[in-house]
Amino acid sequence: MGKATKRKTPPVIQPLDGPTAEQLAKGGVEREDFIHADLGQRVTAYVNRGGTPLARWKPHLTDTQWAAIQHCIRLWDITDSSPRLTASYGERIGGSSAEGNANRVIDAREDLWRIIDYFPGPLRTYWQVFENIARFDMPAGVAGSALSESNRTNEARANQVLRFVADYIAMRERL
Repeated sequence: MGKATKRKTPPVIQPLDGPTAEQLAKGGVEREDFIHADLGQRVTAYVNRGGTPLARWKPHLTDTQWAAIQHCIRLWDITDSSPRLTASYGERIGGSSAEGNANRVIDAREDLWRIIDYFPGPLRTYWQVFENIARFDMPAGVAGSALSESNRTNEARANQVLRFVADYIAMRERL
């Protein structure tokens, strides 16, 4: 008779600290249970549904502020588009041309540079905060830290700057 072999037991997943009671009371954090793909064990995860600062502030923005933010996001999307890396063998795409797309990208870049030039010198920091929040989804406290040394008011300052820049863009672009 052979030796008895021990069954290998999968490692136990150590529970991590969940959200604080304050976070649970404030909302935006949901508990999700699922089966771990590799271990086959039930796992609990907490997901922050609070979203980006822009998503949280959207209900409090005016229509013109939201239009200015959407305008800049559309321009960033156009300038960030790059040509495909693979060939399109036999595909026919109607209404698209490389020249027309190039003109669209050039126009979008010119529009963005014109908008950026609305904020010269020290006001360029305001544009950077606006771009970090609207384009890169940076947390408001981190984005606002470029404006002051105080941690207490960084998020409020970032909100105020985002609104100011959006209003100024809306005014100058006649949105």
